Amino acid sequence: MAYNEVNGITPESIIRPLEMSLAKIVEADYTDLTDIEAEGVPDFKSQEELDAYIGKLERDMREAAKRFEFEKAAKLRDTIKELRTKEFLFA
Repeated sequence: MAYNEVNGITPESIIRPLEMSLAKIVEADYTDLTDIEAEGVPDFKSQEELDAYIGKLERDMREAAKRFEFEKAAKLRDTIKELRTKEFLFA
């Protein structure tokens, strides 16, 4: 303290912005599945409409898996399984 007083030095804390790269990684671990649930399943008038919708969901599921959004892909997989049981309604 004596050295600081003699040389006119006032101690101060270093202030700099925090690195937020780790916060972004943690944020990426959580995905919002409400968009899948809010979309709902439409009513189908024919087997062709149901098949087309299942094909769209399968493409979305694969894309989600490629982006490492495994929770979303699993939800889509479950929806596809449920729709496959409805296929027999048109048979």
